[in-house]
Amino acid sequence: MKNRIKLLHIITDLPIGGAQDNTLYTLELLDKDKYDISLACNMTGDFVERANSIPTCKIFDIQALGRKIDLVNDVKATVELMKLIRTGRFDIVHTHSSKPGVIGRLACFFAGTPIVIHTMHGFPFHDFMGWFPRRFYIAVEKAMNAFTTHLITVSKLNLKKILRLGIAKHKLITNIYSGIDIKKFRNSPKKNLYDELHLSNSVKLIGFIGRFSEQKSPLTLLRAIGKVVNRCHDCHFLFVGDGPKKSEMESFVQHNKLDEKVSFLGYRMDIPDILHSLDLFVLSSIYEGLGRSITEALCCKVPVVATAVEGVPELIQHKKTGLLVKPNDPVQLSNAIIYALENPEKMKQMAIVGSLFVRENFDVSNMVKKIDAVYTSFMNV
Repeated sequence: MKNRIKLLHIITDLPIGGAQDNTLYTLELLDKDKYDISLACNMTGDFVERANSIPTCKIFDIQALGRKIDLVNDVKATVELMKLIRTGRFDIVHTHSSKPGVIGRLACFFAGTPIVIHTMHGFPFHDFMGWFPRRFYIAVEKAMNAFTTHLITVSKLNLKKILRLGIAKHKLITNIYSGIDIKKFRNSPKKNLYDELHLSNSVKLIGFIGRFSEQKSPLTLLRAIGKVVNRCHDCHFLFVGDGPKKSEMESFVQHNKLDEKVSFLGYRMDIPDILHSLDLFVLSSIYEGLGRSITEALCCKVPVVATAVEGVPELIQHKKTGLLVKPNDPVQLSNAIIYALENPEKMKQMAIVGSLFVRENFDVSNMVKKIDAVYTSFMNV
């Protein structure tokens, strides 16, 4: 036990999300006889209880670590992490996502950490931001490589983008798909949402699952709904999650008299059951590392309509495993949803093909084995 590898993971906070799920699965499934595991983050969010229940995992609450850029708190978080890393004498520090990736890697540099791994769950820049901030974020990512031993991407398309932008060299990158618990999603029961929402069993259920944020662009979907319900009367849209856009979304629904066609279910812990109840899953993001919710939907054989951004086309091949549309285009999105509702058998066949790809490539146990292999390769150098 004395020779265990001391490992620290750093992430912003613990709301329900793909990066958080990836991080916690890794800490849960790594061999505890091989690794002495720790987690540093702002201990807020729905996954806090899950993090606290991980056997032998030491948790460090970095309250200054937040999502938004805040010079005072960011410096404070960097100093706290530097002190923690220096005191803990970790063999490996593994950072996740953009903000902790910068702060955590800077702290590692000042603390002299020998091995620093960073997972890019997505990019901090996208095509809908201005030229200057986009170039700034790209420059920051390039600069961070001076403090990084190895990068992990969650899709091959993300890896190709990194190479195209000159952020890092191929030999410094490993692609590891962000895994899910295949058994949990494949074997979960169907949720009786019709009784819960007082709907007729003939109504088609269309679901959006994710954070109500600018990234996920839920208002694009809401803007598409008006045209959809005029054409397909027996359908109902479910928004599962929460976030900063919620009040704006609720106002939009009320103003456009969509109350009878839209339900907000809040954060739910029964996502696999909800997915099995859906006739269609929709993701309207303007940028997305891969789209974990798409992975989960396909695993449940739910047809998908999604935006063709970042790593999403790796999961959704247009008219093969689902339908792709342009981001920020409610008209194109509404047309795709209408097509999906009017062609259920074609969509179901696409979902079946997609589910086979997910089940072959996205098992969480394989993800953790590959992450373990990355760690081990550097410990053996």
